[in-house]
Amino acid sequence: HKPEFVFHAAAYKHVPMMEDNPAMAIQNNVYGTRVIADLAVKYGTKKFVMISTDKAVNPVSVMGMTKRLAEVLLLGLNAQKDGGADGTVYSCVRFGNVLGSNGSVVPFFRDQIAKGGPVTVTHPEMRRYFMTIPEACQLVLEAGAMAKGGEIFVLDMGQPVLISDLAKDMIRLSGFEPDKDIKIIYTGLRPGEKLFEEISLADEDVDRILEAVPEVVQYLRDMSPMWKDLISGRKQFIL
Repeated sequence: HKPEFVFHAAAYKHVPMMEDNPAMAIQNNVYGTRVIADLAVKYGTKKFVMISTDKAVNPVSVMGMTKRLAEVLLLGLNAQKDGGADGTVYSCVRFGNVLGSNGSVVPFFRDQIAKGGPVTVTHPEMRRYFMTIPEACQLVLEAGAMAKGGEIFVLDMGQPVLISDLAKDMIRLSGFEPDKDIKIIYTGLRPGEKLFEEISLADEDVDRILEAVPEVVQYLRDMSPMWKDLISGRKQFIL
């Protein structure tokens, strides 16, 4: 097969797990990226787009460091090409947190609420950027269409959201009162976690596409009937 586009999404992404297994994180996230990048050249791929993360900006975790290394690797491979020459071009897309995706905080909180609590939040000042699944898909596809080589694409996600506010909104939209019906417990930062994530370095030239701001509360309102049915035992959902 000779695919024209490769979207490289394979990675270990769970921060605490990668803190405990740094060698495997490097093997999979860095060396694995190089393997796929070389194969893209071998089979004549036109564009190679890697899914990165906001944790790659000023990384303090093993996971963030490996994704930053993978970014630098691809940008370096792209810079080695002769200007305007035919061949594979490499670009990266930085994600925030994707609402409702596997391993995200939304289904985690939903399950805790369904069990009657408590809802666990690492820190009252923890903030994260969020995007919806359709936005994430559109970001990747637009990056693939726009890529000329060497870009880092990011979604303009507006202001980061307090995770504690997200937890409170989910509790209320499930028909309960925070810290009355459902307790919120703060468990402390885990190894490798930051209070605030960034989407770009101060002196970094990034390409901001999809000038959209995900409406987190509206997203939760749309999902709240599912949570209520799940909590009442009437239905089972996979979000």
